This record gives sequence, structure tokens and C-alpha cells, in this order.
Amino acid sequence: MTVNNSKIKQSVLTINGVTFEHVDIFNVVNDFYYRIQQDPILQVPFYSVHDWPEHVERITHFWWIRFGGKPYLFSDYNPVAKHFFAGFNGELLARWLSIFKDTLNTHLKPEQAELWKNISERMGESLTIKNEMFRREYEKSQPK
Repeated sequence: MTVNNSKIKQSVLTINGVTFEHVDIFNVVNDFYYRIQQDPILQVPFYSVHDWPEHVERITHFWWIRFGGKPYLFSDYNPVAKHFFAGFNGELLARWLSIFKDTLNTHLKPEQAELWKNISERMGESLTIKNEMFRREYEKSQPK
């Protein structure tokens, strides 16, 4: 897959003194989701992804704007509900983070990988908490 750079007006950004090019983020996301598709455990919750190139583009955009880049796609991100209904839990998150960290180390400079690892770990903790809150609300709403 190639990135349509004409959509991206800003191709470099700096977060906490660490610089990322858009292509850095794309390469990590693209390789990571290739690895997910090969993983016998994590590929299962991702069966709902039918268009991998579009998924990679959306998640690249997600990280780009998470790092402070200007949005270039219209996307409504609702990670809690998507992950909840895909069956994500602490065990899957730990596996996800392990593969993600390995992917970061493969593609990035050490300072880039370290920053992104820290951000992804915090996001994972937050997602776990929100997932539990969503589960409780969902269970309350179900007929008994």
C-alpha cells in the first residue's frame, strides 16, 4: 500500500522533542497489521476487518493526529466499543502490545520507539478501564 501524500499537508511532526515523519507512522502501522494477520490469536478479533489497506490508512491517521498532526481524513474513532465487541481483554492487549513494541523497534530510532511505547501503554491502560466501564453499562442494558 502507498500513502497518498497529497492529503497530508504536514509530513513531519515533533512530539515531546521526538520527530516523526508520516512515513514512519505508516510503516509501523502497515507492518504491525501484517503481523496481526499472521498471529494465530490476534487475527481472530480482527476478522471483522475486510479492507486492510483502508484500516491501515485509518489507523495511520489515528496515530498521526494522536501525535499532534493535522487531520487529513474524516474519521470517527470509537475504539472502546469496537474493541469490546471484538472481545479484547487484558490478555489480548498484552499480546497486542508485545507485537506492537517489536514492530516499533524494527522500524524506528530508539527515542521514537520509546516514546511511542509509552504512549501506547498509557492508551492501553485507558482502553482497559473504559472497556470495563462499557462492559458494565452494556450488561445493565441487556434484557434479563
